[in-house]
Amino acid sequence: MKVLAKITISKGTFEEWAVFFESYSSERQQFIDNEKIEKVSSNEARVEFEIKNLEGLTNLSSRTDILTKEEELGVKTDIIQ
Repeated sequence: MKVLAKITISKGTFEEWAVFFESYSSERQQFIDNEKIEKVSSNEARVEFEIKNLEGLTNLSSRTDILTKEEELGVKTDIIQ
């Protein structure tokens, strides 16, 4: 399943979010393919990828450390496609 997500960072910058997002890239790669990250503005990104294991990706995205950092950065994810 191909996904396009809009990431809005209300309490940080794209660069801060990108460092955080990269910190668990190898774990995401277990569940997705063909990830592309695009900077839209200083507080917005678009991420495109193909899901190969939805349950695994959902579990990873629900981890406390990830949710805590997303809250700290004010991350909001909207699925566009």
